[in-house]
Amino acid sequence: MSTTYLVILDGAADRPNPLLDGRTPLEAAHTPGLDALAARSQHGMLTVIGPGIWPESDSGAMALLSYDPLLHYTGRGPLEGFGLGLVAPGVNAIAFRVNFASFDERAGRLDRRTARGLNDEQLQALARAIRANVSLDDLGVGFDLTAYSRHRGILVFTGTGTALSGQVTNTDPGFRNEGPFGFPVKGFEPRPLAAAPRDDSVATKFAAGVVNAFVERSAAVLDAHPVNIARRVRGELPANLLLVRDGGDAPTPLPRFDEKFGCSISIFGQIPAEAGLATLIGANFGYSRPTAGEGEPAYLRRALDEVLTAGTDVVFIHLKGPDEPGHDNQPREKTRAIELIDEHFVRPMLKRVNDSDTIAVTSDHATPCELGIHSDDPVPAMVRKPGLPADGIARFAEAFAKGGRLPARRAVELMPLLVGGPT
Repeated sequence: MSTTYLVILDGAADRPNPLLDGRTPLEAAHTPGLDALAARSQHGMLTVIGPGIWPESDSGAMALLSYDPLLHYTGRGPLEGFGLGLVAPGVNAIAFRVNFASFDERAGRLDRRTARGLNDEQLQALARAIRANVSLDDLGVGFDLTAYSRHRGILVFTGTGTALSGQVTNTDPGFRNEGPFGFPVKGFEPRPLAAAPRDDSVATKFAAGVVNAFVERSAAVLDAHPVNIARRVRGELPANLLLVRDGGDAPTPLPRFDEKFGCSISIFGQIPAEAGLATLIGANFGYSRPTAGEGEPAYLRRALDEVLTAGTDVVFIHLKGPDEPGHDNQPREKTRAIELIDEHFVRPMLKRVNDSDTIAVTSDHATPCELGIHSDDPVPAMVRKPGLPADGIARFAEAFAKGGRLPARRAVELMPLLVGGPT
């Protein structure tokens, strides 16, 4: 049985960087595995969603799986809440993403991602304290908060009476929301915003009030928590504020993948939103991320074993490594992350797959180091597929992919190319 593998290098796409002699991290990286695959592939540049829309990993994955986010996406918060089993269609509930942040009003300083300096034990202690000590009973609303990935979380409000609508603005000043999509804000004032209704409905106005009450009450709990007291003693910023963003209502149903394409699929993802997406399209799902104490090389080798034994017609794997160095403006570290994937995943993969298998490699979005955030830049893609002639390009990188012959131009066009007949 032949298999189609879609390998996603999270945020690997970038822009030329002076610290890399004017090259992108993909162009600067030593990648003999990707190069060997490139020589047998067709290449192209994909617009992930559309001009002016900055994809997140979940909307990028949705597009690469052939489901157009312009038609189906309801927001990152609801999809992650659905993936965690905290929100479901038909329930009076709304969901948001949160960042554990640090705010010093007197100093005029807002660090939107302070909790990246926490270990998971500390992060979970802060989340437990909020769950135990914050109440919205006076508003007739319950909540659940799940924290993960050093500084992130999912917040779900469930109404017992008045209807709730997720169409409220972010309290995170670094991103504004238009429809279900978030857009970065340049030069924002370093202070949290108040949530505001985005329409005139009673449900939306009520939800904005709920969000603001929760942020205020949770901040009091965080500020006095022993974890943050200890951080101040050590001269570290306290994680004393939740920034709320990307809210919305429950996800909408999607056509099943096997009904669209007549084949089964496994998704190995990094985030709860991908678990939610897998449920919506009827895919097998497994988390693929390093365990405690597991180094990146060992994780990548284990991830490859999981991918190659998935037992489905299509396998989608999301590898996180390059994204965070992009957010941190560390182009050399991003280059190194790409090289680790090449050494411990791509090269051994090429030794173990069959010539009849299809392999595609691309990114779910670009994370240019110079920006420190996602962008709408097109991303390189390459496809090795029986019957699809190589186009003579020897590297997998932006400058090379621009000259390729891959017929797909948008991410939603890639999966039909992979599982359909030769183009």
